[in-house]
Amino acid sequence: MPKIIAPKITGPKIIVLGGANLDIKSRIAGKAVPRTSNPGSNVTSAGGVARNIAENLALAGADVALFSIVGNDAMGDRLRREARASGIDTTLLAWRRGATGSYNAILDAKGELVIAVSDMRLMDALTPADIERHAQTLAAADLLVADCNLPGPCLTALARIAADAGRPLVIDPVSVPKAARLGAVLKARLPLAALTPNRDELAALTRRPVASARDLAAAAQALHARGVDQVLVGLGKAGCFLSGADGRQQAIPARGRGRILDVTGAGDAMVAGFALGLASGRSALQSARKGQEMASRAVRSARSVATG
Repeated sequence: MPKIIAPKITGPKIIVLGGANLDIKSRIAGKAVPRTSNPGSNVTSAGGVARNIAENLALAGADVALFSIVGNDAMGDRLRREARASGIDTTLLAWRRGATGSYNAILDAKGELVIAVSDMRLMDALTPADIERHAQTLAAADLLVADCNLPGPCLTALARIAADAGRPLVIDPVSVPKAARLGAVLKARLPLAALTPNRDELAALTRRPVASARDLAAAAQALHARGVDQVLVGLGKAGCFLSGADGRQQAIPARGRGRILDVTGAGDAMVAGFALGLASGRSALQSARKGQEMASRAVRSARSVATG
């Protein structure tokens, strides 16, 4: 593990809620051959969408705390230790009996994701009470960020706390299956500062086609009608698409990325940069550009979070 030097905290107070797990990344050396063993390499690192977002924020100078659950095992100890070393406040990081979550990603020779398996059973056991007991702390943050590793009832409880306190809440859907956990939040039209889906997650959330720019715009409008102020759609190598409830929409190209080592964590870096910009008082467009800047560094790193 490379030494991490946490910068001096100068930024806004942000609390990130969601997944913390161990990333196991396997990279195939040549052409991927299905249904057999492929030569390649394996790397392990601290991961999890919320944890990655929190580390990106901490390294950028934000005053960031992480709410998550780890197991009573060596992996859980490692995640807590590395979070503290990165400058993350771990007072909201709890442990329970069981195995710490893991994310196993298979990458091709170009660093693109082939398939992944996520084991987040500890997170699935969370209840709204686990969120509500921290309501006062959550209400004191400048901005809240959550991922859909949180069960649906927990996301709803968090959205209500944010709405009651007038705090902006940014949510990342994580994956197509887990995007469905936002159903109750969207049905209730609880106010959200932003959602940050990729193209497939946007289609799942809205049940609309998302093949063209016009499709993206229409799908984003459907989310605005459900209480979402900003929709930031990650488009991978193409950058991102930003849509605001005020009618402003813009495609934002990816920053100069150079050689891609690993796409794992790039979306998390984009969300972190976007959230940091919003919490710092920047416009949505400026914040989205900050997200692309941080994503460009992430894909040039073999770790889930770029530390250099």
